[in-house]
Amino acid sequence: MRYIIKQTIMTTIKTQLLTILTVTFIVSCAFSISQNDQEDFDGNNFTSRENSKTAQGKKLKNVKVYDNTNGLVMLHFPIPKDWNYDGTKNAEFMLTAPNNIKVAQAEPQTYAYSNDALSLQTLQQMQSQGQAQDIQIAPVTSLSDILKTHVIPSAESQGYTLNKDYELPGVLAFLQRYESGMLKTSMKSKFHVRGTEWKDSNGNKSFIVFVQTIMYKHGFIYWTFQSTELEAPKAHFNDAKDAFIYALANRQINMAWQHAKNKELLESIRSNNAYWEKVTRQRQIQHNQRMAAIESRGNTSRSIGNTYSDILDISHAGYLKRDAMNSAGQSKTVNMIGERSTISSMATGEQYNVQSGSKYYWVNTNGAYFGTDNSFFDPRIDNRINDQQWSQFEIKN
Repeated sequence: MRYIIKQTIMTTIKTQLLTILTVTFIVSCAFSISQNDQEDFDGNNFTSRENSKTAQGKKLKNVKVYDNTNGLVMLHFPIPKDWNYDGTKNAEFMLTAPNNIKVAQAEPQTYAYSNDALSLQTLQQMQSQGQAQDIQIAPVTSLSDILKTHVIPSAESQGYTLNKDYELPGVLAFLQRYESGMLKTSMKSKFHVRGTEWKDSNGNKSFIVFVQTIMYKHGFIYWTFQSTELEAPKAHFNDAKDAFIYALANRQINMAWQHAKNKELLESIRSNNAYWEKVTRQRQIQHNQRMAAIESRGNTSRSIGNTYSDILDISHAGYLKRDAMNSAGQSKTVNMIGERSTISSMATGEQYNVQSGSKYYWVNTNGAYFGTDNSFFDPRIDNRINDQQWSQFEIKN
């Protein structure tokens, strides 16, 4: 069943990524660990937050999960004494028990989206540059719609039937407790949790927990969808399911670990802010240099084609002019009449009207530009012209 979920979902940014990863670790039941400890304790003395009957009269053990990046205990959770936990990265099952009971490793998928065109383009560029390789770009879809539209039809086509679908308030409460202890930023989070029970054509049963995390910040939406499956023979299914839900609902976060992660996130935010302040200053300097160069030429329209005539990748070149800075309304009309294109900089917001006919445009700090059809040509690494600062501009129309 877990393979169907993975295939179904598969087919269908930096500071924030750190937050996403931290939350994903907690949402998940599987962790990259350096070690794990197990301590016995009496279930009768344990305060349950969900399915308290699981702990009554049963011997449980407490599993400690370690963060191999800092050696701290991340959390601990209770499981039956005869269950075994395996948190190694490539383990197929994170929990196994007698009677062929097994819980697969969690399978998270991470997505990002923005309704703002510029923000969405930024996400796409980050992905193409390998800065967000594990993130897929897709608008958020409700957990109920994912189940109804994708998961259930796919499962039914392969012989599985959904028997039950219900909320897991104890598991949700754990996630909300963890979120309340996170570093307070402008990011807002929501969690959705569903428990589902399935049966195949041979009568085998499985229990799958679906968790969706949705985070909002500055027009960006980051969301994860995760499934974790328990398999057990029919005779042992209900007890195994109750024990698993109990373990999920009664996870306890190590506050020292959470404080360390909050400190790491805060340092990342400060470093990120300092970096972008520097970049912004540099881009403003480049913009000012272009404006000064344009003014010093007195808005001349002379060609600079001969300057780059020996570079075959350059199809045409010219000087930017202040009167070529057009509003969106002006540029559309001008471009239709004169075979012109509007190019713009995502970094500074500048836009210019230039000769069309090229796929890619580069602009330097002296106000000169050229067009090329070669996506691999980069003037910043060409010794013939890299004595100047070049910025790539995008075609708007």
